[in-house]
Amino acid sequence: MVTDEFIVQIARNCHQLTFIDVRDSVRVGHPSLFALSEHCAGLEYANFDGCVSCLDTGVLALVRGCLRLKGLNLSELGITNTSLVAIGNSLHYLETLVLDMCQLISTDGIKAVVEGPSGMGCMFTLTELSFMRCRRVDNEVVEWCKQRLKPNAIVRSGFSLADMDAS
Repeated sequence: MVTDEFIVQIARNCHQLTFIDVRDSVRVGHPSLFALSEHCAGLEYANFDGCVSCLDTGVLALVRGCLRLKGLNLSELGITNTSLVAIGNSLHYLETLVLDMCQLISTDGIKAVVEGPSGMGCMFTLTELSFMRCRRVDNEVVEWCKQRLKPNAIVRSGFSLADMDAS
């Protein structure tokens, strides 16, 4: 079973780590995210889908310490718009963001990822954005994203797929 202690040791000893996938590891939380942010600044892809012990505090540390992230899966985490604002502020290389079943995020959070505080956010790099089954995110934000993201970007929302090439 993957635990915080295991991930902390990996982070401390593998400073060149670029990829980590610990999906559904319920014993992975803040200590892992803090260790990765401190020791693995070159991390490019991270999957924390289902790691329900990971909340805003850890995600904030991760996105502020791992600025080269290109792919990030935070599905099923109890994160809020605070994490999404930090992603929009910090992750200027992000290509893929998966937020499926994040019940505490809202439409404002999705907009913060795309535009960021300066109007830049991740709009020029995101090619895939998914927020399936996020009950506080309305479907109108899909059209809003279409107007701002790359023409070939894919946005997944609700229970359907909106491929922006089809428009």
